[in-house]
Order: sequence, then C-alpha cells, then structure tokens
Amino acid sequence: MFLRKVARGLGAEEGQIWTYIIKIALVFLVLGILVIQFGPIIWNQISTRYTARDASDLAATTFNNNRGDMDKVYEKVEEMLTDREARLDGNISIIYDQAGQPSAISVPVRKIVNTYLFENVSYLSSLTEACSVGESNLE
Repeated sequence: MFLRKVARGLGAEEGQIWTYIIKIALVFLVLGILVIQFGPIIWNQISTRYTARDASDLAATTFNNNRGDMDKVYEKVEEMLTDREARLDGNISIIYDQAGQPSAISVPVRKIVNTYLFENVSYLSSLTEACSVGESNLE
C-alpha cells in the first residue's frame, strides 16, 4: 500500500523528467545539425589559408630550383592544389624589389565546400567559397 502511494506520487514527476529529457535531446539535435552544417564552412576558411601558404612555399622553392621557370611553378602548384581539392584563383605573381629583382611570390587560392543548408539557401551560398593569398619570399 505504501509502495502504491509512492508510485502514484512519482507518476506526475516521471512525466516531468521525460519532458526534461526530451528538451535536452532536442537541444543536442539542433546543436548537432548546426555543427554539421557550419563546421565544414568554418574549416574550409581555415584550411584555405594553410593551403595558400603551403602553395606559395612550394612555388618559391620550385621557382628557385628551376631558375625562374614559371611553367614548372604552375605545374607543381596546380598538382598540389588538386590533391587538396583547391584551385588557383588567378595568376601566380612575382613581386619585385626596388632593384628589379624577384623578392617574393604570391599564390591566390580558392576552395569551395557545400553543405545541404548552404547549397539550398541562395543568400548563404557565397559563404561556401574561401579565398586566400599566400606569399613567400624568394631566396
């Protein structure tokens, strides 16, 4: 008899507990969806900067090793960018110092990633593209 009274008393609280658990589960579900949709976009912005820096370092090394042969520079850089699922966002350019000697090389890189939300909402589509310019000294 005592157990029945306790069970009846807990019946109402059990509903409150389930409501609380469902609310927590919904919050985690929404947060999970946001992470899945926004995470790749944020990571794309970060990784494009590193890719541009690495591409400019490779371009500088190739330029120095091949006595300024820009065809080789383009070949090596495009090969690396293809491996990283990126592409050139313009021309690789040489920066000259005041004496007219090449001092640095600049490589513009572009990378695009899409998620369901960003692909289907037109005004968010511009955020899927990340552009960065890497610059390395020639020495």
